[in-house]
Amino acid sequence: MPLLTELEDARLYAGDILRLPHSYDLGPGSGPVDLLVFDPRDGKAGLGLITASGYKAGLVFCVLPKDSTHSGGAGLSAKWLIRNWDRWITYTYHPETRIPVEKAVVLRKDARTLPEER
Repeated sequence: MPLLTELEDARLYAGDILRLPHSYDLGPGSGPVDLLVFDPRDGKAGLGLITASGYKAGLVFCVLPKDSTHSGGAGLSAKWLIRNWDRWITYTYHPETRIPVEKAVVLRKDARTLPEER
């Protein structure tokens, strides 16, 4: 799993998962939480992040602004996300403590596997 800060392709696509090292809601020291990149189908916005694990799974975390779109026209710009991390990716109840961007990993939608069916 590549770190967000070391991606070869400098964008995230709908269906990719951004794994935070700690739950944004429970705070530092909690387990990881996964955010799924999704397309909100709003031409005036960029892509969004929806919580995909934990007790807030299924809830929209955020919809990012249009300028977060990669310059190639598709996907979320990883550079934009890293540059704006502390504004958009924060702890709910610990805003003074930052979620470390250098520990966020990306699970590509085409590189994940599921357990074999029985």
